[in-house]
Amino acid sequence: MFKVGSKLFLGVTGFAALNLVAYVIFVERLAIGGVALSIVFAALIGLSSAVILVNEGDDEVQPRDASLTRASMWPIVTVAGLVLFVLGLVVAQVYFIFGIVVVLAALAEWMVQSWSESASDDPAHNESARRRLLHPIEFPVIAALGLGVILFSFSRIMLAISKSAGAVMFIVVATLVLLAGVLFAVRPSLKPALVGGICVIGAVGIVAGGITSAGAGMRTELVEAKEEGHYTHRECGAEKSKYFDKKAMKTLSLRSNVAAVIELRDGKLSAEVYGFQGAQETISVPRANPVTFIFRNYDDAERRMVATLGAAMAATASTDAPSEKHGNTNETCTQLIPNGAEQALTITYNKPSIAQETPFTLSVPGVDGQSIEVLVP
Repeated sequence: MFKVGSKLFLGVTGFAALNLVAYVIFVERLAIGGVALSIVFAALIGLSSAVILVNEGDDEVQPRDASLTRASMWPIVTVAGLVLFVLGLVVAQVYFIFGIVVVLAALAEWMVQSWSESASDDPAHNESARRRLLHPIEFPVIAALGLGVILFSFSRIMLAISKSAGAVMFIVVATLVLLAGVLFAVRPSLKPALVGGICVIGAVGIVAGGITSAGAGMRTELVEAKEEGHYTHRECGAEKSKYFDKKAMKTLSLRSNVAAVIELRDGKLSAEVYGFQGAQETISVPRANPVTFIFRNYDDAERRMVATLGAAMAATASTDAPSEKHGNTNETCTQLIPNGAEQALTITYNKPSIAQETPFTLSVPGVDGQSIEVLVP
């Protein structure tokens, strides 16, 4: 009959074989992962053979006192982690990583429990030894996981209810937490069971609310914004955008690498280029380098500057200034700003002007016949 060590090595070897077969079938035959699993499988075969040949180094095994051992849940947790590990090889990486974490944690708990049960002949001392070793690790991890579940549940609740109701609920929950803390501080003689019961009831209530809210989904305006992408694209017309122009910035904090200052004054668009005297009608900018244009509005009405970027890939806006496609050209723009305000656009021109059917321009919607041509050599 095989002894305990032999069984463990044989079991791990079989599991490595299953992983190797699953990797070859579902992932890739010739890859670093397959080679690594093959090496692990071969090493485990050698270790298993050595353990069986030396008979685990002990011909006589002392019987263990059954009263010192107790039922353990860690074998089944380990199996669950192995299932997630194998599932991650086929489905998604997140299951693979989570399976590794579960297996390592379960094996550590299992190993420490087995060690503590053989520490002495006193079960109470053995349990105390296990607690001294694992509680400093278990309690912070459990607290972090529990806090994460509560925060996630609370976020689902806040996304499901309206903004006004969310503010009220936030105040109510904060008040209840404060009152509970005051009660625990003023009455330190409260029974631990009562304190634990209050905390459990509050946590279960938040988690139950989070589950219900997750089933109900997000509130209507958030669903609409997600579907239409209100905050991921720019609306560059003369009219005011409900989302893009909300709380428009009216000044700049960073003014480095400015190619030109574009001003709208008395219905006329002009460009001030550093190093040139007077207003310019054309601007020359380098290719494949980001350049910044500052737009200043001195018109009575709210205006925005629109940059025509030509065909696709001819020019790109910065990451915080996504472009919109209109017909065969792309364009990006500033927000709608009032008189005396200013904003900036950062653009990288990837192709020369001669390669475009239409020129690169800077213009203002609602102001006809006024534009600044951008020349890219």
